[in-house]
Amino acid sequence: MNRFYKLSLTLLFLWSSVGWAWAQYTVSGTVTDDRTGEPLIGASLLIKGSTTGTVTDLDGNFTLNVPTNDQATLVVSSIGYTAQEVTVSASLTTLQIKLRQDATNLDEVVVTGLASSVKRSNLANAVSTVSAKDLTGTTTIQTTDGALYGKVAGATIRSNGGAPGGGMSIQLRGISTLSGASQPLIIVDGVYISNATQRTGRATVSGAGGSNQDDGANRLADLNPADIETIEVLKGPSAAAIYGTRANAGVIIITTKRGAEGRTTVSLSQDVGFAQPLRLLGVDDWSEDKINFFFPEARRPLELERFRAAQSSGNFIDYEDYFYNNQATLLNTRINVSGGTDKTKFYVSGNISDEEGTVKNTGFQRYSVRANIDHKITNKIRLGVSSNYIQTDADRGFTGNQNNSGASIGYSIAYVPNYFDLRRNSDGTYPVNPYFSENPVAVTDNGINNAQVNRFIQAFTLDIDLLQTSNSFLKASFSGGLDFLQNRTTVYLPEFLQFQRAQANPGDLLKGKQESFNTNFQAALVYNWNLGRVNMNSQAGLVRLDFKENALFNRGRGLVPGQTNLLQAAIQQINQEFSQEVQEAGIFLQQEANFEDKIIGTVGVRWDKSTLNGDPNQFYAFPRASVAFNLANFDFWSSSFINQLKPRIAYGETAGPVPFGATFTPLGGTNIGGLLGSVVSTQIGNTQIRPETATELEFGVDAAFFNNRLSLEATYYIKNSQNNFQNLNLAPSTGVNTTPSNEAELQNKGIELGLSGTIIEKPNFRWFSRALFWKNEIEMTRLGIPTYIAGAFGSGLGTFLYAEGYSPTTIVGSPANPDNPGGFTFWGNSQPDFNLSFFNSLNIYKGLELSVLVDWRQGGDNINLTSFLTDGGGTTNGWFDDDNGDGIPNGRQREPEPYNNAGRWVQDASFVKIREIGLYYTIPKATLNEWFGSTVQNVRVGTSVNNAFLFTNYEGYDPETSTFGAQAVANNVDIAPYPTPRRVFFHLTIDF
Repeated sequence: MNRFYKLSLTLLFLWSSVGWAWAQYTVSGTVTDDRTGEPLIGASLLIKGSTTGTVTDLDGNFTLNVPTNDQATLVVSSIGYTAQEVTVSASLTTLQIKLRQDATNLDEVVVTGLASSVKRSNLANAVSTVSAKDLTGTTTIQTTDGALYGKVAGATIRSNGGAPGGGMSIQLRGISTLSGASQPLIIVDGVYISNATQRTGRATVSGAGGSNQDDGANRLADLNPADIETIEVLKGPSAAAIYGTRANAGVIIITTKRGAEGRTTVSLSQDVGFAQPLRLLGVDDWSEDKINFFFPEARRPLELERFRAAQSSGNFIDYEDYFYNNQATLLNTRINVSGGTDKTKFYVSGNISDEEGTVKNTGFQRYSVRANIDHKITNKIRLGVSSNYIQTDADRGFTGNQNNSGASIGYSIAYVPNYFDLRRNSDGTYPVNPYFSENPVAVTDNGINNAQVNRFIQAFTLDIDLLQTSNSFLKASFSGGLDFLQNRTTVYLPEFLQFQRAQANPGDLLKGKQESFNTNFQAALVYNWNLGRVNMNSQAGLVRLDFKENALFNRGRGLVPGQTNLLQAAIQQINQEFSQEVQEAGIFLQQEANFEDKIIGTVGVRWDKSTLNGDPNQFYAFPRASVAFNLANFDFWSSSFINQLKPRIAYGETAGPVPFGATFTPLGGTNIGGLLGSVVSTQIGNTQIRPETATELEFGVDAAFFNNRLSLEATYYIKNSQNNFQNLNLAPSTGVNTTPSNEAELQNKGIELGLSGTIIEKPNFRWFSRALFWKNEIEMTRLGIPTYIAGAFGSGLGTFLYAEGYSPTTIVGSPANPDNPGGFTFWGNSQPDFNLSFFNSLNIYKGLELSVLVDWRQGGDNINLTSFLTDGGGTTNGWFDDDNGDGIPNGRQREPEPYNNAGRWVQDASFVKIREIGLYYTIPKATLNEWFGSTVQNVRVGTSVNNAFLFTNYEGYDPETSTFGAQAVANNVDIAPYPTPRRVFFHLTIDF
């Protein structure tokens, strides 16, 4: 019996072994690009309906064990290519798979909720995606937001000036608020990061006014664009509703690069370049006739003497050229190491950017280290961490507005004729500027406007598979992180400067230290299950946000010569101390339903509360709903011309946070009879204030043609913003002046069109093209308080109208017109008529690639006060010309009639820019193998230009300018900015 038992076990083992051998087979082959035949490294092959798969090696080869004796379907995919399904069997085990480049991005995965995603082909919202190739594949951009120009339909982007270190304003689908900045929420790898334009103190020392004229950089400038894999832009409430209270102005979701299974790859990139001004305006020449006309009679003999002396020596100085037209060196070095196994994947990178400015003693340095690690703890538990340390150092110089202190190059040189020499004397002193309050050469050589940032961003994700059946799974998802930001600023004007010498306490120093510490945590349950032929994806979770910020600015005046220590100042002053803490919490639910990729619907709601609100315990609800119909997937569809036709509709609600302190009445310090005390502010808090809210209805249609070689995306939206903050003026009998209140309502309507595809695709030539068109119209549908004008510098130079039935971007000014709301003449509108961008990429033969991005903005007016300054100083190019022949020079008589009104400074800011040009050559792999064997895997060389050419009739350095920073409305005022640079690069990338 015992022998029989052993024999039975042996036979059973042999039978099962044979059976196991019969129940699997091995598939092998190669994955290549169908046009060039080049192998695709890291392409993914997955057995459909399972988690079994592999990736291709450096030669595009793969081997995969299929654990069945039956037919199986392999899903083959690679980034930038259309996924392909291939049937295999025991009799078909050798494959040659060719993938076609994806012109429509239909297989791209897009975030749809806080814990879920969807293929773009099933998406019910207009979500723009910018890939790493789109972002930095053509040229090197200094900052991430600057790399978005012309690549996102619905985004209006302005530069606050061309100073090194960036400084951008991004508005998505128009204006979402009338107060502060209408800027999107930024999320990096799940972390809510600060994108504030932090104070530097420059405007305080120069007398320009508030911190919104500091010409500071917003803190997205810290992020290294080369680390980014994708950027998703949720442009309106219909897509962003799941982010609740902070999503009124849209959401920008940044995902950084991560490692992939396979061989460890080391990539080294070096950019070397130079920068010069994109555009200079030129200055007007002087003559004796002009001097006799321009200066009063008593001044003419002295000016004529100076002019004749310069004429005899030939010493005429073009100050615009002297200050701005300096060649700057640009250096960028990047190294990254990536790879991993099926259990652990990693991506580690380092970056050094060292870029000079085109103005002397300005520049930007960034040092960045990143480590992204993904680890499979068990088959059911996955952990991902992302760590990023950044240090930046920016010297931004002295440009922009000022108030007669002279601490601005453009403001000063507007009044200096080219026959007077301001340059440093041989004895080291500087000439006194008789035309203005300061010598800008001395300020440029000796002034300091520096900001140093230390930043650490830490993110994590933890996914746990709780349950899995044949048709469902349940997982828990945890994510969050922190953003620590420290910004140290120094603004210094030494005591020997001309303007400082005239002060009672010469020598001015302002030092600031700002810190923010933001944390967020999110937990969600995701349940995916089938209800008959409908796949259901349910998610529920909670969110916790904590924001802490503090700032301290100290000022010292009357400095000991050569000292930059506050203790060496005669007058020491605490200029500002500020601290805030904000806590927010949210709960969200979302249900997605997918009927065989034919009908895809989503409903969801988020409830938020915040300590900023009048009632910090009240939850506000933000619902969303959307549905898309993939008509081409229905059985009745038979068109071979149209491969996809997807009408869609979406609705959503979001909010914008209440400004910090709006619920409280501030107390100000005072000194009465030598005793310290507090006085009540003239503005009192409002405990009934609530968040600004927005609702959006979005209609769209997506289509694909010619076997998905051409795609069309069309969207129309109506976005209504309610409860916009406005100050109510109170009766004098109350003893106070104003209180913040929810009064105004705005409506934005617009269309967005995108057309992209492969026009020509041949083995030795490929032409890809993408055109984006968008326009937005704004109307103040309710104001709630009397009509008023505000912003910029008043009605004499141009200001903005706040009236029902009009856009707040309407520019009005002198002369008075009592028939118009606000009582002044309408002169323009800062909102563009439309934007259009055009991108083309040509792949020639197997390794040469040429890319060009053209950006066209039609309409939209600027208030050009640079022209106001140069006209006042007689230096505007063509100032002494007389176009209408009436004997009055152009500089004293500008159209439109009646002359010398605000309309002469309101100028059309239309332009066409060649934003990016790139020409690259990738050395064929066969050649590399011949030269280096298997050591070098890829070599790419090239040259590129950022801001290559500008075509405009605008009379300023750049139509995209904003002296007032990221203001919601007055973000188109031009006052002597730092000229935008043209950046030229030479590139080398080597992969080992």
